[in-house]
Amino acid sequence: MSISDLRRGERGIVLSVELPSALRERLRTLNVRPGGAVRVLKVSFFKKTFLLQAMGSRVALSREVAACVRIKKV
Repeated sequence: MSISDLRRGERGIVLSVELPSALRERLRTLNVRPGGAVRVLKVSFFKKTFLLQAMGSRVALSREVAACVRIKKV
């Protein structure tokens, strides 16, 4: 399951980030990292972007990036 499978208000624990190292590092600085909790605050029309809360930070991800972040739904 990935972040792109979640709906507004749902939560998950990040299991892995399957992206190139530069983008993976950028997400890590924004608190989207393995073991971290995320909550979907808002999903745009047609699920093009996802606004997340990740350990106190708000992060917007495109659908393509969100699909590469594997999670366990809580």
